[in-house]
Amino acid sequence: MGRLAAVAACFLLLACPIAAASPLPQHPPKGDANICANKTVTSRALWFHASDGVVLAGAEYGSGAKGVVLAPESRGSHCSWLPFARVLAAHGYHVFAFDLRGLGQSPAFSTRTALRYDFDLIGAVRELHTLGAKHVVAAGASLGGASVLAAGPALAKLASGLVDFSGEPSLLNGFAAVPKITLPILVVGSKSDAYAPTQTSRWVMSHVGSADKQLLLEPGQEHGWDIVQAAPYAAKARATVLAWLAHHG
Repeated sequence: MGRLAAVAACFLLLACPIAAASPLPQHPPKGDANICANKTVTSRALWFHASDGVVLAGAEYGSGAKGVVLAPESRGSHCSWLPFARVLAAHGYHVFAFDLRGLGQSPAFSTRTALRYDFDLIGAVRELHTLGAKHVVAAGASLGGASVLAAGPALAKLASGLVDFSGEPSLLNGFAAVPKITLPILVVGSKSDAYAPTQTSRWVMSHVGSADKQLLLEPGQEHGWDIVQAAPYAAKARATVLAWLAHHG
């Protein structure tokens, strides 16, 4: 929690340093077959830059003009998005899942580099455009969802929509960012989630500046990516998300 408190302080004080872009490593990150212990997934591992120049690791699934970026939960890596990334790729989406700075395979950052996970998401959206996607939806779970909310205003001309899976606006100064979001947004949550309960999802819905907004609130206590991957109602939740993407992706 100390690191997340530092993030909030960074946002509130507007004192976050912007680093020059670090060179990308010559050799790619470890592939999913190695790092995710999954021998059947088809993906391409690569390095890319966050919008402040920090080096990050990601993996590309599928191809085409319709893109979806997937930001992970705290202390997690892109590997935990694999089941949903494969579903999206099977439905024709060009998917880019990545590791937040200092997590997964993304290199550790110096003490001079602020924990700006919103910069990571912006960089991932830009990277997926570079990889060929014309329309990109930015999605994330938990801390990744908070990153979606924090980056939402800056993504107005880069993304076609946002999907927030249990993002907590109390992280990354989301309380200030949410009213400035104008992109279409799907808020996904569960009623008894210990971290982002009903009140959290409804607060985002009532304060977001988007005219096009939808809430998917499921029963139970599942959090983040579990809502579309491990919950008893995961198939139903996936269907709702896919239907929303069909209109906004």
